[in-house]
Amino acid sequence: MAELIDVTIPGQEKKYSLKDITIIGRAPTTDVMLDDLMVSRHHAKISKSDEGYFIEDMCSRNGVFLNNERIITPQVIPGGGQIGIGQHTLIFRNTESIHADCTAYPSSEYTQIIMASKDPVPIGTIGEKISHETAGKEEFERLQKSLKIFQDITKAIDNIFDIDVLLKEIIQIIFAVFPHAGRCFVASQDPGEDTLTIRTIQTRDTTLPAEENLLSQTLAQRAIRERKSLLIMDTQMDSGVSVSIKIIGANSILCAPLICPQKTLGILQIESKSKNYEFSKADLDLFTGIASQVALLIYNAELLDVLKKAKERVEFENKNLKKQQRVSSSFDDIIGTSLKIKETVELVKKVVDSPYSILITGESGTGKEVIAKAIHYNSSRSGQPFVVLNCAAIPRDLIESELFGYEKGAFTGAMGTKQGLFEVADKGTIFLDEIGEMHVQAQAKLLRVLQEKELQRVGGTRTIKVDVRILAATNKDLKAAMIGGGFREDLFYRLNVVPVHIPPLRERKEDIPLLIAHFLVVICADVGKRFKGFTPEALVFLSNYRWPGNVRELRNVVERVVTLSPDDGMIGVEMLPQEICNKSAVEVQKYKSAGILYEAQKQLEIEMIMDALKSTGGNKSKAAELLGISRKVLYEKIEAHKIL
Repeated sequence: MAELIDVTIPGQEKKYSLKDITIIGRAPTTDVMLDDLMVSRHHAKISKSDEGYFIEDMCSRNGVFLNNERIITPQVIPGGGQIGIGQHTLIFRNTESIHADCTAYPSSEYTQIIMASKDPVPIGTIGEKISHETAGKEEFERLQKSLKIFQDITKAIDNIFDIDVLLKEIIQIIFAVFPHAGRCFVASQDPGEDTLTIRTIQTRDTTLPAEENLLSQTLAQRAIRERKSLLIMDTQMDSGVSVSIKIIGANSILCAPLICPQKTLGILQIESKSKNYEFSKADLDLFTGIASQVALLIYNAELLDVLKKAKERVEFENKNLKKQQRVSSSFDDIIGTSLKIKETVELVKKVVDSPYSILITGESGTGKEVIAKAIHYNSSRSGQPFVVLNCAAIPRDLIESELFGYEKGAFTGAMGTKQGLFEVADKGTIFLDEIGEMHVQAQAKLLRVLQEKELQRVGGTRTIKVDVRILAATNKDLKAAMIGGGFREDLFYRLNVVPVHIPPLRERKEDIPLLIAHFLVVICADVGKRFKGFTPEALVFLSNYRWPGNVRELRNVVERVVTLSPDDGMIGVEMLPQEICNKSAVEVQKYKSAGILYEAQKQLEIEMIMDALKSTGGNKSKAAELLGISRKVLYEKIEAHKIL
């Protein structure tokens, strides 16, 4: 008879007899129904033939695994083969062929194996099995001894985190439990390797150092293949026992596989050279329980090691990113030589380490976040978090939970406790962009954080202390908003301790060529193109445009031009957006209709000079002749109007 044994849950095995065709899946109509969402309705099929039993995948979503390898085509199932379907582990057993299958395990080789447990014995059942066999005082004392062993192992787990040190400690416990054991070791099998290697070993016999790394590969592989703990007695009397065991001189051996939920890690083995003592069935049960604990310890330690390495890698990358961010947020990288931007930078440098709030004002696109980053990364808080929240991007009913966090059950959907951004930014800086869009109710809570340096999560009662520096930014007139009731007056004065104003780009036109050159280098590196720059005529148009979107709009224009222009050349006027080329004429018409004579005259002069320079190819002498003015006057007007 052939059958499948579900060993997913230790101590709760389920057996399924196989038919000529057996369907495995989640559907109630299948022969072997597995209630598991990772199992497809019709997941796998096992078919009987003259060559044995074959298993094939029925186009399942998560695949079928045979001995930890995913199958693509129908495969023969070997005796003791492990089938993985979803979260279930099924062991194939064919009792019809046990006696006939002599090629895998010659009978003479293992005549001394008197007991092989099917699977690791759950810890809680070890004592029960012993007490059911005999109800005497000796068994009760053995139960107490077993419980103490697992208590000792638990204590070792609590105090030791290095897996190799932990295994050595556990081996010492095993030696104390099995006083006749002369050698104990843990052997593991690397992925893709056919043999096992000893990972940790200890021996009481120090006179045979050359033999201490010997192990029987045959015995170890069988324990792993069959997922069974093995007991061998009187090995020296059996001529079929492997040479390695005879060299070691072991008289009695206990070998247990280290079985984990996802894989078998290797084996735990002890050996005795005593001729007066042989390991018993009770020893086997206890040793199997210990092995199950050791397997979980190794498995968890490996996971912990992976997490530690991932944490170290993340910390290293985070450190590098912070370093790069600090470099990219240097004041030297704020582009501009105009008087206004220099005054702004000098003011900011004076207050970088001030503990007080800073309110950064300016039109949209002037670079308020750039200034905020420069303040943080050049301050004493640069090694701490820099948290950004755009108040305009968060719905008003969610901004409180974002800033201050919430407790489990505070509102519908609050399935757990969440830290707010103020807690995340503790010891660092929080930048509240578009602060003028914050709801008045949230402003009241923000004021409390500014005044008291403490907060309460939404739905919570516990007061949480925070040390956060607040930088705020807005493109609104907050004083006008205060008059209309849209912004709290007390909060404004708390935020506006140090006001910093970023001038619009039209007020610092001399910085436009520098910004263009900077953006051109950065953008060309991003898209993999090369340009010699903009033509003088194109720079004139770009410099005389009013840039309502400020630096952000300027960068967007350069990105668009670089993307659309042919590689490796000069970027001319023809590649500029239409609104930039036509802007001067539009401005003249606007000033003309408004009756502002001086501005109209100024724009007309700019237009005529630019046209003259364009028609003469940039020759200023010829342009002066066309305009009917002297060359000196032309130079003066070019300088006065900032025409490049």
